[in-house]
Amino acid sequence: MRKISSIAALVLFPLMATAAEAPYLFDFVQGKETGKAYSKLIARENLPDWVKRGGTSTPASEVTINGQKYLALSGCKPHNCPAESIAILYSPDKGDIHGVYSEYDASSDKQTLKWMNLDPIESVEMRNVLFNTLGGN
Repeated sequence: MRKISSIAALVLFPLMATAAEAPYLFDFVQGKETGKAYSKLIARENLPDWVKRGGTSTPASEVTINGQKYLALSGCKPHNCPAESIAILYSPDKGDIHGVYSEYDASSDKQTLKWMNLDPIESVEMRNVLFNTLGGN
């Protein structure tokens, strides 16, 4: 019986560890509440289809801005991350969501940013965090 319990613990431990990991953007997009917030954020923008699915991403990180905790998530166009990417900040406590979409044209060396759900004056720190998150930082 002890042997069976030990085996069960070894089998279930990796599953418990994964459940506690930070979400990826594509997981976030599929969540009931988070997916709703994300869809609302990008709804008015004319963004590529990969954005709706979350693209290629890395695990979220937690940041604090003005005393409020946010998940910082990013994703990029599959097979062409330098050309297109998105970063979002989401407050699990308040449900606030903010974002930036980046499009980079290598031929003209021009980057275009679309800021989403940000106050133009009071969001300097948030803009900095979102811009740094675009690169996966």
